[in-house]
Amino acid sequence: VGYEIDPARLSKAQAWVRRTFDNDQKIIADLRGYMAYSLALSGIKDKAVFDSVWQQRSDLSAYGAAILGLGMNLANDPRVAELASTVGKGAIVDEQTAHWDLTRDPMLDFDTDASPEATAFAAKFLSKVQPDSPLLPKAAYWLVTHRNEGYWWDSTKQTAFVVFGLTDFLKQSGELKPNYSFEVLVNEKVVSTRQFREEDAFSPSLVSVQLGPDQLGPNNRVVIRKKGPGRLYWSVRAEYYSDEKKLTNAGSFNLTLAREYLKLLPVRENNRIRYKLDPLSGPVQTGDTLAVRLTVTGSKWKYMMVEDPIPGGTELIEHDQLYELTEKPSWWNWWFTRREFHDDHAAFFQTYFSGGAQEYVYLLKVVNPGIFRVSPGKVEPMYQPSYFATSDPVTLEVK
Repeated sequence: VGYEIDPARLSKAQAWVRRTFDNDQKIIADLRGYMAYSLALSGIKDKAVFDSVWQQRSDLSAYGAAILGLGMNLANDPRVAELASTVGKGAIVDEQTAHWDLTRDPMLDFDTDASPEATAFAAKFLSKVQPDSPLLPKAAYWLVTHRNEGYWWDSTKQTAFVVFGLTDFLKQSGELKPNYSFEVLVNEKVVSTRQFREEDAFSPSLVSVQLGPDQLGPNNRVVIRKKGPGRLYWSVRAEYYSDEKKLTNAGSFNLTLAREYLKLLPVRENNRIRYKLDPLSGPVQTGDTLAVRLTVTGSKWKYMMVEDPIPGGTELIEHDQLYELTEKPSWWNWWFTRREFHDDHAAFFQTYFSGGAQEYVYLLKVVNPGIFRVSPGKVEPMYQPSYFATSDPVTLEVK
């Protein structure tokens, strides 16, 4: 896409993939197919590599077969026709949709619903070798109507792979030339109207509607009406907030999250300012420094993420290593893979969570007076959205 790649880095990467492909016999067939595809994409179209995975084709899922087929298609290997037939037979088809079911992610090696990725790569492969396949529009429809997170899919990885898979279908489908209007009704009242033309295809805007409590009820009916040629894809996502106890502090023996606030009290020692940790009880003052302690417990996980909202009257302190404590507790450390500070929350990423307990800490500066309701923190494995845990909400009063 126009970025310059250091040839030395690319050649080293190719050498590592090829060496691992040849020597590690424990790699599952789907992942070996992905490695073969990556080598072909980078310019190495070695028949011996494809032959090796071809011998394992009975162990390939439809996902793996599509990936291998994409690589072999780059090498003009005639066996792609047989792979296309295998992929097509694996589709689950109804009147409107087609998809490929996969309950385990073969790349990250854990159980999750990887059907969107499998379907995206199957569609990408068939778009290359069978562009007239009746499965293609049905697969695209299934993908777009299975955006579990409203505007996107379950994770950044899954969303990226689905977009990657759909691009080839869009090139030859003509779906990027719409000419229609639509309106959105909520409880029989029009709340939004929109025109959609070809020039809008690459600059779509999300239809956002704000409705007051007088316009909504316990059950709400959303209707979308369209006029004109072209396909309109849509999704609806509902979010709500509640103070009910049963909706917070979620978790199980697999994963739990606890949050604790402490105040840093300055102490002068030998012409140095050090800080004593004091559990937070009652209101705080503007200018105070707070420590937030997050404790995650559970079994083993991969690619774990902790996101903790901060109170509205506080700001994150980036260089927290400059705060020296009088007595440093065992949990005061920075053992994480990555940490990010955003406007409204702190995020911690742990590639491997080995089980047991792991603690994270960050600092806040209190800047504004008021009474602030702090939403629960959340911990989850990023690519297994069915598992998560939350902390309790808290209320912070600043005087």
